[in-house]
Amino acid sequence: MNDINEIDSIKRLFSQIDKSDKEAFFENVAEEFDMAKSSIRSGWFSRFEIPIKYNVRKHLIMYMQKYISSQAKKKGKEGI
Repeated sequence: MNDINEIDSIKRLFSQIDKSDKEAFFENVAEEFDMAKSSIRSGWFSRFEIPIKYNVRKHLIMYMQKYISSQAKKKGKEGI
């Protein structure tokens, strides 16, 4: 996957996260990548400046897919 496709994938996945879940998502991503929540929010998900180094983008895409899936399962259980 090239750089543009990775960023497009991250943007698409990010758009699938409910607004009400975004603060929790930022906290989880910050913990996963050992970074400050403010850096994640402002750098990664405002300007979409996500490092290429150490396969961070690929790791982030996989993490986001799992996060979205787990949130969907939680919401499905709440609806029962």
